[in-house]
Amino acid sequence: MSILDGLNEHIARHRNHDFLNAAMAASALATQADGTVTLSERYRIDGILARLERLRIYDPHKVARILDGFLTELRDNPEAAHGVLLHKIRRIAEDRKAAELIVRIALSVSHSDGGFSASKRARFAEICAVLGYAPGCILGERRSGE
Repeated sequence: MSILDGLNEHIARHRNHDFLNAAMAASALATQADGTVTLSERYRIDGILARLERLRIYDPHKVARILDGFLTELRDNPEAAHGVLLHKIRRIAEDRKAAELIVRIALSVSHSDGGFSASKRARFAEICAVLGYAPGCILGERRSGE
């Protein structure tokens, strides 16, 4: 890797830092909606990290530490962490492409263990609202595309 390539990668990481935090915040909120984190939810998050170019530039171990930190905060101090994580998601709301991707990540993680409980549905609706989306529109697209 040349010096210029390294610089470009560093710039890309910096530009995508808010997106990374929003993606991990949405993932943490989606997984914790029903009070448990399942193995299938963690696998889904790992798959998302491997597929999304905006996230592949990060060390997967660092990303896992960010997610684990958010999950720990949600477990230890749910009310405060909930607000902080919604704020991290809200920071990317102006970037409509990024916001739509975060909504789709949250939906994918929410469905990863085969169900979409009332608590997961409510949490998904909350994430959508923070980003300015109506959950019914997103869910309607998913139903028609299944």
